[in-house]
Amino acid sequence: MRQIGPERAGQRRRAASAALTFGALVAASGLARGEQGSTLDVRRGLEATFAVTIADGRVALGPPRFSRLGTARPNDGEITVGVEPGGMTPYARLRVTEKSAAPIDFMATGFIDRIEIDEIALCGRLDMPVSERIAAGSWRVSLNRFTVGTGVDTCK
Repeated sequence: MRQIGPERAGQRRRAASAALTFGALVAASGLARGEQGSTLDVRRGLEATFAVTIADGRVALGPPRFSRLGTARPNDGEITVGVEPGGMTPYARLRVTEKSAAPIDFMATGFIDRIEIDEIALCGRLDMPVSERIAAGSWRVSLNRFTVGTGVDTCK
């Protein structure tokens, strides 16, 4: 067996330690993401349509289909969320249409780059589309913390 010098052994230990640290960070970020549940980003002027599945009281999202604002129509079991720019006002309008088995409540977080500038709760409604304001400076809106709806009066 070949002997290596102390400098080389130190380099290998540092490399192994760095690899383990990186692996732990990747695993931790995956766990943190799993705890938050599904998230979906929508940009201004677009809308996302995605399937919603409810199993054991938890909400799972299907892959989104993106389209121009106002062109998508959700099928049964889907939700469409659009971000309408507010023009000269400091707000944009989120438009939500649900055709899911139960109302779905979720949070919408407005971002500029990685800076959170606004966050609102959206209460699920099956009987009519919902429209809420969010800061219009949002370059993107992250939809997150999806839960089975508890009713419009208790959501906020």
